[in-house]
Amino acid sequence: MQVFLKANGWLRAIFVGGGWAFGLLAIGLLVGLPQSIQADRESVIIGGGSAILSALSFVAATRMPKNPSWPLAIAGWIAGFFLLPGIVRLLVGIVDLIFR
Repeated sequence: MQVFLKANGWLRAIFVGGGWAFGLLAIGLLVGLPQSIQADRESVIIGGGSAILSALSFVAATRMPKNPSWPLAIAGWIAGFFLLPGIVRLLVGIVDLIFR
């Protein structure tokens, strides 16, 4: 499986898509909705965390092999756009249930 991910660059495409998703969430929370920053600090924490996750996703993606096929790269970007934030949401939900 590792050979498949390296050969086709799927992992890089997924990280790029996830980086865009986290980046857009951070921009939406920190720049697009300034009234929510004044209302509570939760949106600031989520926005800041999303900005950090976006940067980490892009840095991780630049260290992986490129995808030679642009249709596969676009499919990976779309999958990563929904997959990485979904995984983070799932993990946060599990931690919330554990410490509740």
